[in-house]
Parts: sequence; C-alpha cells; structure tokens
Amino acid sequence: MASLFVASTGRRTTPPTLRRATAQPGGPARFPAPTAAVPEGYAGLAGEAQTLAAWIVARHPDRPQSTALVATIAAEGGDQETAATLWRAQLERDPETAEGWYRLGLYAVKEGRDAEAAEWLERARRLDPNLPDIQGHLGRCLLKSDRFDEAAIVLEPAIGDDRGGAVRLFHLGHARLRQGKHTEAQAAFQGAIDRAPSYTGAWYGLATALSRLGLANDAERALTEFRRLKAHDAGTAARNLSRDDSARLRRLLAGWYAAAGRIAALDGDHNEAEALQLRGAAIDRSVPSPSTAPPSSAAGEGR
Repeated sequence: MASLFVASTGRRTTPPTLRRATAQPGGPARFPAPTAAVPEGYAGLAGEAQTLAAWIVARHPDRPQSTALVATIAAEGGDQETAATLWRAQLERDPETAEGWYRLGLYAVKEGRDAEAAEWLERARRLDPNLPDIQGHLGRCLLKSDRFDEAAIVLEPAIGDDRGGAVRLFHLGHARLRQGKHTEAQAAFQGAIDRAPSYTGAWYGLATALSRLGLANDAERALTEFRRLKAHDAGTAARNLSRDDSARLRRLLAGWYAAAGRIAALDGDHNEAEALQLRGAAIDRSVPSPSTAPPSSAAGEGR
C-alpha cells in the first residue's frame, strides 16, 4: 500500500488530523490485546487506527474488504490520495468492484471534480444500485455539472421518508428550478421540509420557488424562516468548533475493529475475529456483541 497514518503529536490549535507515514516492513503489526488500556486522547486513538490498518492489510491482503477498511481509515485521516490509490489498485484487479467506483466518486465530489465524480458514481450505480444514497450523490453531481434534466431523472424515483430523502428532494427542487418547473420545485422543497423541518437550505429554495410563482407573501414567510434557521446554524457551527473529536474517532475505531473481525472470520480465523471484535467493544461499549457474520459492505466505517 502507498501509505498509512500516524497521529500528529504536536500541540494542536486546530481540529485534529492524521498525517501520512510510510508503513514499516517486518510483518504484521500487533493490534492491542482486547484488555489493553484504551487510549484516552485523539493522538493515541489515531495511532491505534494506524496499527489496525497495517495489521489487517498484512494479515488479509487478498480481501477487497481489507482494501476498503484501510482506504476508509486513510480517507478519515484526510489522505484521500492514498485512499484513491488503494481503490484504483483494487479496481485493476477487479473492475466490477462497485464500491471502488463509488468511493472514487465520493473522493472526487470532495475535491470539486463533479463531472468526473458523476462518471464514477454512474458506473457504481450500474454495478450496484443499492450503494448508500447513490442516487442522491449522483443526482447532485449531475446538477452541479449543469445536467439538470438527467439529475431530475436520477433523483425523482429515489425519494424516501428519511433525512436522505429530504436531501434528495432538496436537489430535485433545484433541478426543477433549472428546468423552469416552479410548481414542481415548490413541491420538492416542501417535501424536504416536511421530512426535515429545520432544513435551512430547503426553506431558501422554497422561498425562491414561491417568488417565481408570484406568491410574494408566502415567499417572504419562507425567507424569514430561512434567516432564523441560518442564524441558529451559525451558532451551532461555532459551538462545534470546540467539540472533542476524540469521541467521534473512538466510535469510528470501534467500528473499524468490528469490520476487521468480520474480515478475519471470512478467512476462517475465528479466534482472531473474536479478539478484534472484543477490542472494538472495549474501545466503545455501544459496539454490538462480537459477531463473525460476513461484512455487508467493504467499508465498515462504523457509521
């Protein structure tokens, strides 16, 4: 693999990150015993994530799930270049790996390469239409690439009743605005608000659609709600700047151990699988009881 991560050990004045380091030769790293003390700080947890990544790729190098897990840890550390390199290597071995194209698409989205992201995500959708919110991600990329007619086709049948459905309706509303279908845009934005009443952007979209329909009073009421929510969002963002990211990394690391355990079980290493699962449970008590069921997704991100 191209690289792994170690924790930054210097004093931090910004949110913590992981920085790249070259994997050391000499065989698999040892992951901590299930009963070992759990690191308390972000740097210690990040170092353990590095150890787990080095260990799983050395112990189970032929499993695409190992590629997915190590790439996930890399991407979480901010090194999308390494994550993308790992997935490209996997796709060279097996071009039909839907999650590989999906992940490359998501990395491209984060870097603002929407046209390329749409290409990768469309390929992933053809291989597996059940990837997490694939229609929503693809529809948004098509919309940002000015392919709004295609975006509407992708988004409309993918609406659900959850928060993801609200986001898809939000993007569908913008596609309808671009098509000049303002009544349909109003319905889409209202649908997003029905599912997520505090969806700030949806209130602005609704105000825009109502204004274009000549409903000035309704548009002003929607705009007033948008301004109220925007002020609330700003306050929430300021509070989040001081949050402790170690709690989030602890949850992620526990999920990564659970995924590693399932990978070990696929190769018949059930004692190893149980030890990995127990380590995950020690890191975060909310992790489910040890299970050797095969992973349903290669990522195992502990979402």
